[in-house]
Parts: sequence; structure tokens; C-alpha cells
Amino acid sequence: MNEDIEKKGTERASKKDIVKNVAIGFLALMLVLTFFSNTIMNFSLPQVATQQVTSGPISPQIRGSGDVSAEDPYNVTVKETRKISGVAVKEGDHVEEGDVIYYLEDKESAELADAKAKLDELELTYEQALFSGDIPDEVISSVRNGKKSTYDSFQAELKAVKDTYEAALDADEEAQAVLDYLTQKKAYDGAGTSYNAATPSYEIAQAQADQVGVDEDDEERSEDLEKKIAELEKNAAQLGTYGDQLSFSYDQKLAMAQDNKNKTARALKDAEKDKEELLKSINTEISLSSIRDKIATEKEKVEKLEADSVGASVKAPVTGTISSLSKASGESTAADETIAVIQVDGKDMTTSFSVPNSQAQKLKVGDAAQPQNVWQFNEDFKATLKSIKNDKTDPAGKKVLTFKIESTEVTPGQNISLTIGERSKDYDIIVPKNAVKHDANGDFVLALVSKSSPLGNRYIATRIDVQEEARDDKNVAITGSLDGSEYIITTSNKPVKAGEQVRLADE
Repeated sequence: MNEDIEKKGTERASKKDIVKNVAIGFLALMLVLTFFSNTIMNFSLPQVATQQVTSGPISPQIRGSGDVSAEDPYNVTVKETRKISGVAVKEGDHVEEGDVIYYLEDKESAELADAKAKLDELELTYEQALFSGDIPDEVISSVRNGKKSTYDSFQAELKAVKDTYEAALDADEEAQAVLDYLTQKKAYDGAGTSYNAATPSYEIAQAQADQVGVDEDDEERSEDLEKKIAELEKNAAQLGTYGDQLSFSYDQKLAMAQDNKNKTARALKDAEKDKEELLKSINTEISLSSIRDKIATEKEKVEKLEADSVGASVKAPVTGTISSLSKASGESTAADETIAVIQVDGKDMTTSFSVPNSQAQKLKVGDAAQPQNVWQFNEDFKATLKSIKNDKTDPAGKKVLTFKIESTEVTPGQNISLTIGERSKDYDIIVPKNAVKHDANGDFVLALVSKSSPLGNRYIATRIDVQEEARDDKNVAITGSLDGSEYIITTSNKPVKAGEQVRLADE
């Protein structure tokens, strides 16, 4: 019986142990699940980095880039085409006046050779035209002596021969008109006298016919007819003589008119010849004078090219720094081509760029600037703000800053980036640039607020509206509901909204 009691007691104790163990296991499981759920939740939260609000100075930086240009650079040119045999300097070298820049082949320039050839050709053309045998001596003498008639004298001479020609033409036409008139008049009057002479002959024939029909006994009628016939024959003879006399008279007048016509024709021909010869003479004189003047001009060109002819080298005409060389050994120059540029000592190099008015207002002429890439230049680099002017592309909103550049390593045409800082100023609240956010309601920062919990601290992102006062490359000075002890979110691995829980990057 005791054994049964002991056995029952053992069974009850065993059940209690089981319940106890199960309870312990459940609690342990709940603790594990709670721990892991908290860990899993933490891993899903945005991870953020923070920085405490500080105070201190802000030194805003203004940046810009521009090409360097030289004030009054000296362009080295040559007046002729020459081949370069060597280059004595390189870009950036400092040269004194008279130092050799290029060595040239010792050969006459193409321009000088061409000018001489053209001069020879003009002189040959001039001589051949001058002594062609077709030019009046007075024209040859005038041209050879360097004389040149004026257009007024040409006009006067032409007017004289033209007036003579027109007068001769009028006289010749008048003589021809007289000759034509007399010829027609002779024909007309001859026809009239012939008609008048034919009338008596007709009447004589009629009277003779009447005489044949008269009776022999009618002596009185026969005598009357004979008298009539005799009278008519006398009239016919007189009319015939008058006609001959009239014809002879017209022949005499026509002969005189023809003689006059011959004279006017010769005078007209002489006047026409004089006009043609004068025109030819004037044209020849103008042409020869033009060639003579071209020869004189070409001689001056040859003399100038010979005087300007470069020797065996091109030398620096001024003291300064070689900013560019456009030719290499073996290349040829062209007339008036710039083959080198010298930055003259004492002349400024400048660069310019545009900035907003708000930035320009914080600067003044004389402020110093630094290259953005300081490592590119030696310590002698110096950039000084030279002027602040309106930007023509946006006069109301921008200013053009012009800097004087002083450096042995900078050459015209080089692009350079500068940074110039405003005067630094202390501010009570400064945060990193990336901490300031912006939305439709304005600027704000997200401060980290800590809350305690059974499982540890929880961190909540809290929005604080701010106003920006100044900024530089790294920090922003702000005002707002801040006491200066807050930790501000600067970066996060995912977007963070105000009120969200976050986790720190180092947890």
C-alpha cells in the first residue's frame, strides 16, 4: 500500500516538473522571440548618421572658372612667307627683346620673288607698248617724263575735235543737199523746156498739113500759112537754144556743187581721222600712264619687302613671356600671320566669370582668390579681384567678376578655376550642409529624439523648421527651435520621414 502511495506521489511530482519545464521553456521561447523580433525590426529601420549642433565661423566660398586673357598681348608676325628651320623657345619661356624665337631658312621670300617677277613683266609690257611705232611722239615724251593729262584737258580736246567733226558733217550734208537739189531742178526744168520746145513743132506740123489742103488759087491762105510756119520755126529754134543754155547753166552749177561736196567730204574725213587719232592717243596715254604708275607702285612694294625682309631669324620685339607658338620646325609662315604671342611684362593677365548678385554683394575690389586646385600652382600664384560689373546677359541678376592673375605658370588661353571667400562670421548654430532639407513648407532638419523602452532606447526622427543664414563648402548656419545640444541626422541609407523610428549607424 505504501508502494502505491509512493508511486502516486512520484507521478504527481513528475507532472509538476513537466508543467514547470514547459512553463520555463515557453517563457524562454517568448524571450527569444521578443529579442529576435526586436532585432529584426531594428534591421528594417532606416540607418542614420548624426552630428551634434555646433557653433563657430562660416566662410562662404564663391567659385567660378574662366579662360585667361592677356591685356594687349603682342602678336609676332612676319610680312613674308618663309620656312622655319628651328624653334628657339617654348611656350612659357621668358624672353628679352631681341631674343631669337624662330630660325628661318636663308631664302628669298615668295612675296618678294613674286613682286620682282611682276615688276619685270610690267616693265616689259610698258616698253613694248611705248615703242610699238603706233604712238605719237608727243604722247611718248609726255608719258616718259611722268606727265599725265588731266581729264579736263582730255575733255576739252575731245570737245574741240567733236565740234570740228560735227561742223564738217553738217557742211558735207548741206553740200550733198545742194547737189541733190540742183540735180532734181535740172531734170524738172529740162522737162519743162522740152515740153515748150515740142509745142511749136506740133503747130508747124499742123500748119504744114493745112498748107497741103489749100487750093493753088488761094494765094492769100497759102502765104498766111507760110508766114505762120516761119514764125513757128523761129520760136522752135529759140526754145531749143534756151533749153541748151538752161542745161549748160545747170551743168555749171552742178559742177560747182560737186566740187564743194568733194571739199566737204575731204574735210569730214579729215575731221573723223583727227577724232579717231585723238581718241586713240588719249586711250594710249591713259593706258601707258596706268602701267607707268603700276610700275612705280610695284617698285615701292619691292623696296618695302626688301626693307622689311626678315633675316635668318625672327626675334622677340618686346620683353615678356611666350604665351603661344603657332609654328613648328619645317612649317612655313604666311604674310601677316601671327606666329607667336608674347605676354608683355607689366601687362595684366585676367580671367572673368559671372556670379549671382547676392554673392557679388559680399565682395569688394581687391579681395584675393585662390585656385580651386591649389596643388596645380606654385606659391607665387596670385589672383586679385579687379572689377565687379553688371553681366550684360542678365544685368539685374548677375555680376561679372574680373580677376588679375599673377603667376609664371599661367598663360593666356588657359582655363582656370578660382574660389574666393567672403569674410568669416561666427554663428550660434551650425550644422553640416547635408543636414538641411527642403520641402514645400520650407527648410528643416531632422533631430534625433531618444525614448526609453524595456528593450532599450528607441530613436525617433523629429522635424524642426529652420531658416538658413549663411553657408560655406561644408556647413550651414541656421536659426530655429534649437538649443544647441541636439543631434541632427546628416545621412541615412534610405529616406527618413519626420516621426519615423530610426537606428544609429554604429549600433
